[in-house]
Amino acid sequence: MADSTRPSGIPDTNGFSDDFPLLDETVSETDLFSEEAADGAHPSGKRSGGRPSRAAASGAGRRRKKRRRRTRHASAGRKGTGRSSSGRRKQLNRSDYIHLGILAVIVLMFLIAVIRLIIWNIGEDSGYDPNADTSEFDTEPQDYIQPMDESLLAGHEDDGVETIVCLGNAPFADERGSAGLAELIAQECGAVVHNCAIPDSYLSMKYEAYSDSYPADALSLYLVTASLCGGDYTLMDYAAGLVEDQEGTRAALDTLKSVDFSAVDMIVIMYDLNDYMDDRPVMDENNDINLITWNGALNASIQLIQQTFPHIRIVVLSPAYGQFTDENGNLINADTEDLGNGTLPDYVLHEIDVAMANGVSIIDNYYGAVSENQAAECLTDGWHLNEAGRRRIAQRFAELIFLVEK
Repeated sequence: MADSTRPSGIPDTNGFSDDFPLLDETVSETDLFSEEAADGAHPSGKRSGGRPSRAAASGAGRRRKKRRRRTRHASAGRKGTGRSSSGRRKQLNRSDYIHLGILAVIVLMFLIAVIRLIIWNIGEDSGYDPNADTSEFDTEPQDYIQPMDESLLAGHEDDGVETIVCLGNAPFADERGSAGLAELIAQECGAVVHNCAIPDSYLSMKYEAYSDSYPADALSLYLVTASLCGGDYTLMDYAAGLVEDQEGTRAALDTLKSVDFSAVDMIVIMYDLNDYMDDRPVMDENNDINLITWNGALNASIQLIQQTFPHIRIVVLSPAYGQFTDENGNLINADTEDLGNGTLPDYVLHEIDVAMANGVSIIDNYYGAVSENQAAECLTDGWHLNEAGRRRIAQRFAELIFLVEK
């Protein structure tokens, strides 16, 4: 029987050792003592039936401690494994929450966009009245009116007749009769007006030196001014036989030759957008009298007249608004199209600067007489003045220069 062979004092653990692991340890220690007793391994030489020696007891104690430590480590390892598994389960749940949060944000943004689109489509009343008078917001004309310096008239004999010479191109040259700009100025101001404007001419020169291959340069503003100031019209006579409109050029030249500039009171200069259309340079920063530039040619011409005829008052009229069709059939709006040297308003502003710098008057026709708003009423082909346009310019000239009331 099992009970007869079990040492006394050792409990039977066969039935519950699995439920109580510490009992396994106790049994193992007891077996160890039994084995030592059976082998008779005792330092004192006594048999196993006696009390175990101190050395044997000490060794057994150390072995029990090692087993306890191993048991605790194993238990701790099992507990750590449980916590790690639980942590992984929580991390997966947190990731799901993040995805749901992102989805919620996307849905919210979509709803906001839809709501804003609906509100934008509904719109709101801007208060715009198409019939309202907006003239107070129109661009102000940049006129500069400079009275004649009385000191410059010293020694000049006034004949009592207001005599005006007109230089320029199409605005004066298109019509030389009673409906022409020169004649309308004469009527408005009660003056004698000589129309010396040359058709199809330019304010600036195209090339630095005259060439028969381009005779129009001899009819540009500065070379016309040089001819009348020097009294030598040889070059102009020669070039008049080479240009396309010889009849109109001859008529202007004959008028110019007939004028006695000692009796002239005023020279009026007006060129249209020809220089802009031909993409002539506006200015030369290093040479303010460069004749192939819009600024330089005007600057040099004004100064030459002032030096030669100091008693003559100079008035510059700016170009009016215009638009035209280029060689490719494209409609060019001079107000917004930059052909390479600026828009037409740029040319106008530079012309105003030159006039002011030289102390001469300038009337801004671009914003003051015939702007884009009056184009349909005052222009024939988009940029040539009709009679209505010429009358507007003549009336404004009379009001600003001769103080004629409307």
